[in-house]
Amino acid sequence: MTRTPSITARLRIMLAVGLTAVLASVVAAAPAAAAPTTTARSHGAVADSGAVPTLATLPSSVQRGIDGSRGAGSAGAAGTGAVQPGLRFDAGGQALKTGGASAGVFSVIGTDNRVRVDPTTVFPSRAIVQIVRTTGGSTWGCTGWLYGPSIVATAGHCVHPGGGADGGGGNGFYPRGDFQIIPGRNGASTPYGTCTATQLLSVTGWTQSGNETNDYGAIRLNCSAGNTTGWFGFWWQGATLTGTASTVSGYPCDKTFGQQWRHAGQTIQVTHDQQLFYQNDTFGCQSGSPVYQTRAAGSSFCTGECVMAIHAYGVHGSAPHSTNNHGTRITESVFNNLITWRNG
Repeated sequence: MTRTPSITARLRIMLAVGLTAVLASVVAAAPAAAAPTTTARSHGAVADSGAVPTLATLPSSVQRGIDGSRGAGSAGAAGTGAVQPGLRFDAGGQALKTGGASAGVFSVIGTDNRVRVDPTTVFPSRAIVQIVRTTGGSTWGCTGWLYGPSIVATAGHCVHPGGGADGGGGNGFYPRGDFQIIPGRNGASTPYGTCTATQLLSVTGWTQSGNETNDYGAIRLNCSAGNTTGWFGFWWQGATLTGTASTVSGYPCDKTFGQQWRHAGQTIQVTHDQQLFYQNDTFGCQSGSPVYQTRAAGSSFCTGECVMAIHAYGVHGSAPHSTNNHGTRITESVFNNLITWRNG
């Protein structure tokens, strides 16, 4: 990447089906310290409408891991797995839209090692959702992951353009009615149906400041798909995550629309306060994908399929951003917000 676009240009980028891999322009790299900052409990949550849940005070959730590090986790669930045969998504046959910003679109690093997920009806693949936003005849794509019966975590730029920009909906978010959320989609097949959004959530660090390190959000659903698909666990810890096994799975826009693709067998390369860096291959429309690990029984904070970051960006700028894909780390603050949004 030869130059960094202006902040104004960066704030208006959204992943589009068939065109962008990740937001390519950025602010400077996050600090290199491994532990969350002292402002970890700040809330700053905003929504497109309705009341934002009051931040829960969760002192009892802070634990000590087997290595003595601070952290906390939330357990996942496998769900019933019951499918709804024959359901189709109404835009399943559409052509992918082309055009738009091109800087930094590729985040396949070296050889493309992604593998198609088929079937998608096995946990945790069925708890990963395709997010489709159709506005004014244009279709935009993202990925998310269920972390409760009726709530999805995703990247902040999937729900709000960031930096004080106006997405056209309530409180500057994208219009809620333009979203469709499809759990465990497999091409044209939607074995768990299609949900819509009842509330969009993020934090002011993204919506007002456009800070890459605060790029996360959530979508409340009009359905309880998680009871069927199950949902991911997730955790934070104060110690470095470098060397931790990582898997990223989502709905890239360079593949057939609606197909889920995964890259496993990698490890976290660099740990920053609020971001994690990894070599897992991704592409546009995978923003919001879970960066997760299968954690054995007895692991600190979370066992089973557990998310540690929310994928948001491809390669850009200077190291470690220039050589790694990266996502928003689940810190104590992010963890507390996700729990509050789920339980509120």
